[in-house]
Amino acid sequence: MSGLAAQGDAAALDQLIELARRKKDADAEYALGLMAYEGRGLARDLGQAFQLVGRAAEKGHAEACNTLGYFHQHGVGTKVDLAQAFEWFRRGAEAGSAKAQTNLGWFYEQGIFAWKDPGVAATWYAKAIEQGLAGAHANLAHLYESGLGVDKNPVVAIALYEAAYSRGLTSAALSIARLQEARGNVGEATNYYAAAAKAGIREAEFPAGRLLVAAGNPRRNMEQGVHWLSQAAAGVDARNALPPLLALATLYDKGDGVPADPVRAAGFFRRAAELGHAESAFRYGAFLEAAMKKPAPAGAAAEDPAPWYRRAAEKGHAEAQFRLGRLMQSRGEDGRKEAAVWYRKAAEQGHLAAALQLGIALEGGLGVARAPAEAITWYGKAAAADNAEALYRLGNLYDRGTGTAADFGRARDYYSRAASLGHPEAAEVLKKMVGAPVLEPSLSDPFKGMR
Repeated sequence: MSGLAAQGDAAALDQLIELARRKKDADAEYALGLMAYEGRGLARDLGQAFQLVGRAAEKGHAEACNTLGYFHQHGVGTKVDLAQAFEWFRRGAEAGSAKAQTNLGWFYEQGIFAWKDPGVAATWYAKAIEQGLAGAHANLAHLYESGLGVDKNPVVAIALYEAAYSRGLTSAALSIARLQEARGNVGEATNYYAAAAKAGIREAEFPAGRLLVAAGNPRRNMEQGVHWLSQAAAGVDARNALPPLLALATLYDKGDGVPADPVRAAGFFRRAAELGHAESAFRYGAFLEAAMKKPAPAGAAAEDPAPWYRRAAEKGHAEAQFRLGRLMQSRGEDGRKEAAVWYRKAAEQGHLAAALQLGIALEGGLGVARAPAEAITWYGKAAAADNAEALYRLGNLYDRGTGTAADFGRARDYYSRAASLGHPEAAEVLKKMVGAPVLEPSLSDPFKGMR
């Protein structure tokens, strides 16, 4: 035997080697095989490990059969051979190895080499459970959770997962938490999510944080909840980072259980926007737009909200489209052209303020060809929702016969409705409209009515 370690109990090692060589002792062969596999006491040699474990397995050593099955399954010291893996797991299971019974059950559950039969899998898992193997508890729990091969029973599943957890299988905490939450046991779910997160299970961090900050949760703990949400948000996987970012942004935006902090909320919205979330891009743009109206610190340049609104607008966010249009309309002719495009997109989604502004652009030829007849259509959509400015402008167009035939009665009706909603110019026009129509000039302020 070559490759003896310089350290360790040399006498005990020599005894193992002697037992394996002369008496062909299965326990000694298996122990030496594991040492060669792990590089513990012997130099790591997978081929030698395969040979030694195989010799022990041939003698009926239950754990050696299981390990040899694993070697065949994963190609350790040999090529991958699932047929051989299944056969050695079967031998080990029948010889009483709980690990082999669990592995054989897994082959049946997944249909690996053997026919797929979760019922047979459940039988082998149950045998392994009799020996207290944590993994077997978890595997059988999954079958009861999903109703595969056994009758679906979440209560039994929880009990089995709890048994696995008590035997040191920390990953079972996540499964328990999900089942408890589904059953409405929020407090228990919170405890297990938190335990899983503390054990380093990244998948548990967001649900732990989500429940810990939830109003009405008897286990609510804002400090711990924010901690786990922050941990989850720090993940590199964008799909997993987005939900905790949104949760944190909402908490600080509303001041729900934590002091309201618009700046901190905006930071989370920005990070979520960078991951492609349209609503967050809009919210960050709105934060920047509001900040533009406040005095900026000396030497600090205000960030332009337009690019953030544009991110959301390009994803079809109607309010972002409207606000982007509103920002762009004062930025020269090119800006007015872009504004008209965004107003139309938002108006086509039913955004009434955008419909009004599109009508104004079409009436005045602002960034788009003049089309007063089409302006009437868009004013009409806003007027239907009792928009006073739209009603006033419709009255003006019918009063002047622009884009449509002049209609004094209809003009008076629109002016009257606008005046009843508090529009001062409409009220003034009505005072003059006695008997004959008073032709009003074109409106001098093309952006009047902008909100």
